[in-house]
Amino acid sequence: MKSLIALSLLLCIASAFEIRGSRNTQRERLGSMVKKVVLSSRIANGQTAAANKFPYQAGLLFYDGTNFYSCGGSLISHEWVLTAAHCTSIAVKVIVYLGSITHLDAIVRMKVDKSDIKVHPAFNRKPARNDIALIKIPAVIYSDAIQPVSLQKCDSSYSTYIGETVVASGWGVTSDRSTVYSPVLQFATFKVVTNEVCAEEYGSTTIDNEKICTATANRIGVCSGDSGGPLVLASSKLQIGIMSLCSSKGCESDSPALYTRVTSYLDWIRNNTGLTL
Repeated sequence: MKSLIALSLLLCIASAFEIRGSRNTQRERLGSMVKKVVLSSRIANGQTAAANKFPYQAGLLFYDGTNFYSCGGSLISHEWVLTAAHCTSIAVKVIVYLGSITHLDAIVRMKVDKSDIKVHPAFNRKPARNDIALIKIPAVIYSDAIQPVSLQKCDSSYSTYIGETVVASGWGVTSDRSTVYSPVLQFATFKVVTNEVCAEEYGSTTIDNEKICTATANRIGVCSGDSGGPLVLASSKLQIGIMSLCSSKGCESDSPALYTRVTSYLDWIRNNTGLTL
């Protein structure tokens, strides 16, 4: 039974399809590199973000040698972006977009090779164990539109954040029926629930201490394809999660969503970036 339940989870990379409507505009903007884009970073029935509301939000366009696909990420310093390992594990290049609420547009845009992508060495795609990665970028200058997200300081113990109000952000389709991505950054608020709540639906073999779960309701949720995007505390903007898993029942199913718990990896982040945490 648990193995069947586990099949209801999807790594949040969208099924491959080409951009519709603005496809030619996107190809002109990115030049000859772009042949096909797979969309991600999707908030279903969310709200539209105002300019500079999420200055830490990064748009990531990956190339795997054949196709392009998109994920979200968060700027954590002048030179580092945090995202999900399942976004980066097969990538050979990535274009990083910073400073704009418009999808695949940016104040700062840079290309990064595979050598500057650090995937957690114990990452396992099924069932998304250690789903965390870092991207080294050329140093950026902070502004009102580009700011790092806050991370928890390394300590001996951390909050579970159960009951806390949190915010997820990203670009993409806004319902299960849509195949057209949102051109403007979307966001939604959720409540953190216990991992036991997630295990009731997804099975205890999928849910471990390195996951954090959010409840969804009223058909508002992160969508299939919303990979690598940040989950932050509404009160302090502290990043506590990285979007990792969502339900195959759909973005509007009110099923819990699963994130990589950032506090479980602070030592790994510190050791690979040299940041003081």
